[in-house]
Amino acid sequence: MKKVLAFVSCAMFVAAMTVACGHKNAEAVDSTVEETVEEVATEAAPVEAATMSDAEHQAMLDAAAEAGRAKCNCYKTDAASVESCIKSILTQSYAAYEGNEEFKTAMEAEYQNCIKEKATAAAKDVANQGIKEGAKALSNALNQKN
Repeated sequence: MKKVLAFVSCAMFVAAMTVACGHKNAEAVDSTVEETVEEVATEAAPVEAATMSDAEHQAMLDAAAEAGRAKCNCYKTDAASVESCIKSILTQSYAAYEGNEEFKTAMEAEYQNCIKEKATAAAKDVANQGIKEGAKALSNALNQKN
């Protein structure tokens, strides 16, 4: 009986620590990404926006968001091809905005947001997996007792 209770308490402790650590990691990622996005936004001045119509400006911002998400998805491939993936996105699909600083700023902001979302989702998955494993271990311990 003492062994079962010790095992149950260990399983609960591991599950609680997994949830707590995953939550703290997600908060750390959130704060780091927010600081980076703020720095990028304050460093670049939108000079090109004054010469564009509203529709052109919105199209440029939409293209920047797409490029940021595409850049984020480059990291799903193997590490050796990440750089070529990013270069091909910028040179083939979005070459019209090559010198546009506002485009680059918006693209980086979307890229950082995408990374933040993926990191938060990964932290939640790890926490949920820890809870599931802890519950399974607890269930097995209780079933073995009976």
